[in-house]
Amino acid sequence: MGIFSIGGTNFAVDATKSRIGLDALGNGMLEVNIDIHGDDDLFMRRLEAEEEEGEEEGEWSWALYPPVFFLHGLRVPEGLPGAAVTGPLGKHLDAAESGIYMMEHGDLSLVDIEELSARRLAVSGMVELYGKRLPFRISY
Repeated sequence: MGIFSIGGTNFAVDATKSRIGLDALGNGMLEVNIDIHGDDDLFMRRLEAEEEEGEEEGEWSWALYPPVFFLHGLRVPEGLPGAAVTGPLGKHLDAAESGIYMMEHGDLSLVDIEELSARRLAVSGMVELYGKRLPFRISY
């Protein structure tokens, strides 16, 4: 299932919707495109539990669906098998677009790609959502 946490909440990963793409560009470079979706069922159960407990203004009550992490157009040198690239985004690695979408685009900062391959992703950082700066972590 995987972990997709923001703040103290784990939204889990919906593996049927999530994708890690590492496409060879033919010049010794890879283009990385990642979409990680939070689990819809878990998200809805969490909202229902908040309602049952009488929490009309729960932490995520403003959201209609779970978050989506995206990182598109990151170009990196082809690496060793099983590990395409690791390091901080923005310092050594630049993506065409990145963020977490949850009713609005959330800007990312301090993003650290700890592990990335066609089968594994571990990334952490900070996201700005509705005026709050929160830590996020994905392990999938």
